Amino acid sequence: MKTKNITDYLTPLENTALEIIKRVRGKNRLKKAVRYISHPLLQALKKVGTIHIYVDTADFNELSDLIVFSEDQDQFVYNEEIDGNTTNQPLVAKIFENFYREGSQESLEAWTKELKKATPSLSLSKAASILYTIINGRIGIEATEKYGVGRKWEISLELHTGLAASMEESFRAGWCLHASNPNCFVKVPFTPHFPHCFVIARELEKAGIAVNFTATFSARQVVAAALLANPHRSNVFIGRLSQGLESELLGEHVVLEAQRQLRKIRSAYGVQTLNIVASMRRWQTFPITAGCDVYTAPYKALKDFLEQKEVLPGNITSQEQKSYLEELHLKEEVLNKVGRKQLERLFVVEPQFIEFLLELRKTPEFEEIDGEGLQKKFDQAGFGDFFYAPSALEWKELRKSKLPDLNSTLTKNIAMDTLYSILAFGDFSNFQEKMDADIIKKIEKSF
Repeated sequence: MKTKNITDYLTPLENTALEIIKRVRGKNRLKKAVRYISHPLLQALKKVGTIHIYVDTADFNELSDLIVFSEDQDQFVYNEEIDGNTTNQPLVAKIFENFYREGSQESLEAWTKELKKATPSLSLSKAASILYTIINGRIGIEATEKYGVGRKWEISLELHTGLAASMEESFRAGWCLHASNPNCFVKVPFTPHFPHCFVIARELEKAGIAVNFTATFSARQVVAAALLANPHRSNVFIGRLSQGLESELLGEHVVLEAQRQLRKIRSAYGVQTLNIVASMRRWQTFPITAGCDVYTAPYKALKDFLEQKEVLPGNITSQEQKSYLEELHLKEEVLNKVGRKQLERLFVVEPQFIEFLLELRKTPEFEEIDGEGLQKKFDQAGFGDFFYAPSALEWKELRKSKLPDLNSTLTKNIAMDTLYSILAFGDFSNFQEKMDADIIKKIEKSF
């Protein structure tokens, strides 16, 4: 399905939301000059191929602790290599109360009144969704003004999970985030139950709205994202992989394989996608995957890396060609429950899969294809396990944890990378629904 111009979908609601977002502009602008200096460890990472280093947080206290080296009467001294941050529902949930200022002109209630004036038929659930977009937009502006002085600050802002079912609603929210902060990446999650996620990402990119295609867990998912949507960023959530399958190096092995595959594709077919090492749990990931395109590290993992004395800058070398396959030390119990084929789904990319994607891109109908058509093409090519739509009963089970239940039949019946993406979306949805409930509780008097 080829979309109309994204602006064709806009309503007074989106324009009002944008005005609310933009009112924060200038309020946190620094009044001092900024000087940038390097950290030897982060500089060493960049020398072996890393392009960007982000912090996986929405908390400005955490960001400042990592970025602001010092301050005197005349200037701030900032870290040069850390040049962005990423957010998601759990991270925004941690700072949600910062945006609730009862009685203020910049409160959830006041924003709701403005939104209702623009759209009198506005429902509570829709209000919660647009307020989440406003919060994200404001985080983007504030972070850019605090840490992007004299440089490009790259922040990734996630769409409300409730928008995944609708391409039009996703376009509207993506437009709001981009219009408020043109340097941001709109995070579009891989949703195996909504194959049109690739169309959303592709059409946003074609409209000049940079996309971070997220909630991905395997080399083949990264390859598919690059060839079908060509987003600015893709991801491998390595911490969840290692934790869920009880192998310390599994996530690192998968992300390095994804990195190798993506670099071949970039070279051969001119895609722009950079891959992010995401969901990091420990500082050791930096040296053992050194050379990956981008890192987004939680506050503690990055802080520990900068303070550790075990690995010196001179010891950091590119690990792009490193394979940890022989060092995974998977437990026999895990292998018996999961199966080797399921495990390999995370890091093996069949040549036939790449050939299929390349041929699909050449077909006349590719520019017009919708999610249903995309799924049909995957099925016909023998890659139907890439997508999966859980039943209501299955969703109830899948939303219990962000990690796979190794004793569940679903873990054997759903491709492992597909399963992890479904679990991630369910986990983010749990946080989203809790935030929505909190928002509704605070604004329902305004209705």
